[in-house]
Amino acid sequence: MNNQEILEVAIKQSAADYNILAEDLLKGDYKIYSPSEIKCDARNYLKEKPYCNFIYYGQSLVAVVEEEMQVFIEKYFSKYKKSIYRCFDAPQITALNNELEKKDKCIAHIAQSFLPDIEYIPDLNTEIETRLFVEDEILELYDDKRFTMALDYNRTGERVDVIAIAAYVDGKIAGVAGATNDCKTMWQIGIDVLEEFRFQKIASTLTYLLSQEILKRGIVPFYCCAWSNLASKNTARKAGFKDAWIELTAKSTREEWIKNTRDI
Repeated sequence: MNNQEILEVAIKQSAADYNILAEDLLKGDYKIYSPSEIKCDARNYLKEKPYCNFIYYGQSLVAVVEEEMQVFIEKYFSKYKKSIYRCFDAPQITALNNELEKKDKCIAHIAQSFLPDIEYIPDLNTEIETRLFVEDEILELYDDKRFTMALDYNRTGERVDVIAIAAYVDGKIAGVAGATNDCKTMWQIGIDVLEEFRFQKIASTLTYLLSQEILKRGIVPFYCCAWSNLASKNTARKAGFKDAWIELTAKSTREEWIKNTRDI
């Protein structure tokens, strides 16, 4: 696959995730959809109809929004039509969250995703020992619970760990990169390096090596993190990934993990 083909796979998947037209993600304007039932080819952790989600590939901003929010979103988007990316910026995003809170909702995630740049040649740590784990071989890693960003610790159900690479320094495990089968065409990479082994290019090396293994299997790897997580974003870029899309997700304020944040 070349870079364009990788991008086309991702855009097609985003369209399937939200039952929208892929072409609307590339028109250079904005589009508002009403949510529909989740399709079987959506990412397998998307189980509920979205209430207010944005998907932005740097050209068009597409929203999937319940009817009671559509008038507000239309005004919100049209105000920033000439620089649509500002819909993610403060202070305007505060106005969005204020409107969501009238409906007992709030902004729950702003996530940035990355796709591999196959033309990029990373600076790797070639001194570490690495081992590839595939399918049930990954179970060997499950006794060590320190790699929760890399592993789901799950080999049953729809979304499971499908491939991983571990790094070893002086015979000790130093880090793990793992991937989950988020959908048929794309696997998500996660990375964890133990604190004592950081700043040795282990994270970017494992992420790059794992991405190459995934590409060999005809699958598109992607990397996702909070868009404020500079360390994680730097790892992605050093591993040969480039910025691809941003998603904003609104959730109910009644969800337990959101309620817990409000106690801070």
